[in-house]
Formats: sequence, C-alpha cells, structure tokens
Amino acid sequence: MILFLINCFFANAQKLPTVQTVSLRAPVSIKIDGKPTEWDNKFQAYNNATNAFYTIANDDDNLYLTIQVTDIYVINKIFSSGITFIINKSGEKSDENAISITYPVIDRTGRPNIDLTHKPQGGNADSVVVANNAHVSNKVKWIRVTGIKELDTLTSVYNREGIKAAGLFDNKMAYTYELSISLKDLGLAADTPAKFAYHLEFNGASINNMNGYTTGPLSKTGFPTSVHIEPGALLLTRDNLRFMESTTDFWGEYTLAKK
Repeated sequence: MILFLINCFFANAQKLPTVQTVSLRAPVSIKIDGKPTEWDNKFQAYNNATNAFYTIANDDDNLYLTIQVTDIYVINKIFSSGITFIINKSGEKSDENAISITYPVIDRTGRPNIDLTHKPQGGNADSVVVANNAHVSNKVKWIRVTGIKELDTLTSVYNREGIKAAGLFDNKMAYTYELSISLKDLGLAADTPAKFAYHLEFNGASINNMNGYTTGPLSKTGFPTSVHIEPGALLLTRDNLRFMESTTDFWGEYTLAKK
C-alpha cells in the first residue's frame, strides 16, 4: 500500500510543470483552513527545488497561495523557519518595493512538538493527526509581513486585516499551507490585471531552531554545547542537516485572472 501511494505521488508530480503556468480563478467556496478540499487535492505545479505542490489563484478581492508538502524534512524546515512568499509588482527579481509574507513564524521556545517519525497507521491514524494538528493550532500564531504599511510587521493569524494563513496535516501526514492576501493591500486589481513576479523561499534553519531539537548554550566556535532530541523528532544525517540549513527557492510569474 505504501509503495502504491509513493508511486501515485511521483506519477502525479511528474505530470505537473515545475512552475505554475496559468492564471486561475479561486473557487467560490475557498476557505483558509489548511484543508485543500476546494481544490480536490489537485495542484497546478510541483516544484522539484522545494519538493512542494502549489497553486496560486485569485478572485476579485484576494490572492491565494496553497502549498502541500509530503517530504518530512521539508515539513520540518517549514516549522523551523517558515515559508516566505515575496511579490514583486514590478515584474523584476530586484524590487525595492517588494512585499513579503512569512508563515508560520514560531518563537524558538514555543515550537510545536510535531511527530514526524510515526506515520498514521490503522487504529492510531486519527490520534497522530489530531495530536499534530492540535500542536499546530496551539503554537502557530504569527505571520511576518514587510512592505505593507497598513500591517504590523508581526501580525496575528487571527487579525481582521487583509491577510489570513492556516496549515494542517491530513490523514496521510501531508501538510497543507494556505495563505490569502487582499489585492488592495498588494496594490493590485483584478479588473486591471498585470503580471507580477513572485519568489517562494523555504527558509533554512540552524539546528538550534529546528523543530524537535532543543540546544544548550553555544560554544566559542558557535556550535551548541548540547542537543536534546524530543520524541518524534527526525534523526538527521549530515546530508539531511545540510538540506535543513539551506534555503530552497524558486521564481515564477502570475497574471491576475479576470471573471
């Protein structure tokens, strides 16, 4: 069964472009709740640099980004340092007026204790997923925003402004990240759509910021004097650690879809 699911995953990923190529109207039923049900769990691209499925869409009021990740090391990276979505309205990669949104933003001392080593199986499937999602809901509270004057740099996920974010695990332990941003806050309008550049960064993390690791004071050489590995945390090889510490990213372009 596991081999079948892995084969289905790779077959689906291979059929998709690495960067989304189309403009897309968001479903009327769209909700920012960490559940990709409105997309029928289907995405517009699979990016090999970040090992992530994603879709960008819009309606008349908001821009939406949905990401789904199944790689446990990428998930660990997300909960350690977050994903940054950068929007360059100029269409250029260098834009001094770029807008960036990072989510999730988690304080080092308040990271959720997510079990990534025990896959949901049989009778314990629901309990593993429920426990992980409870940790996410209790600990993931902040969004970092730059380039939008009306919004504080650190904004609560419960804000009543023009930005919303949520993320949850499904019963296969795939993590879905959802973000919506007001077009007004972005200085964009669906009735006069223009192409803009975007940059998605899966931020690298040092070991003292990684989910599941608690480190002691740093030595003179800059390395932790001790490392405590919490239950359910990933055991990292040198290659895994190098991957976790590196930022993976890609660029794309998107034009707002009209009605």
